[in-house]
Amino acid sequence: MVELSKEEKKRLCEEFTAYLPKIRKLLNLTQAELGNMTGLSRVTISQIEGGKVRLTWLHLNAIMFICVSNLRTKEFLFANNLLDTRFLQFVQGKDENIPPEINVVVRDELLNAHR
Repeated sequence: MVELSKEEKKRLCEEFTAYLPKIRKLLNLTQAELGNMTGLSRVTISQIEGGKVRLTWLHLNAIMFICVSNLRTKEFLFANNLLDTRFLQFVQGKDENIPPEINVVVRDELLNAHR
């Protein structure tokens, strides 16, 4: 399985931080609303966006969960290479020689199973 080094995680956090205000706007969320959804405070979101606090790996994953659950931000992440191959392989538990799954097709019977 792909393992990300501390340096790779740090780079991903730094790259993501630069886009966080835009991502939050695409989600149409205030800092307080994004904080509530991710378990972070509005102050923490503000400090991350302002460069006073570093985005941690845990923060990144909490925010990323919200982002990939929204089509607009998911497309934005792909368009800006914020979901690179190694990150996707890591979170999908893939080996380096196995490409990550980009789109998952959900069968109709599964869509209706939980309604």
